[in-house]
Amino acid sequence: MKAIPIDVYDKEGNLTKIEFVDSNGDHVIDAQWDPTEEQTSENRIKFRTWAYDHVSFNLKYEVDR
Repeated sequence: MKAIPIDVYDKEGNLTKIEFVDSNGDHVIDAQWDPTEEQTSENRIKFRTWAYDHVSFNLKYEVDR
């Protein structure tokens, strides 16, 4: 089954979490951004990689990258 990632940002444009829903639109999991981490492009890439890997390997969903 597929999991679709949805980036969620606050009003300042900072990434706060990635919501994952399945192909039916049902909630799978949220990956929460650590607010102590600096909002850099490099950190966002690392966070997305970590979140996608978690959903793929631990929850056994297919995630398009």
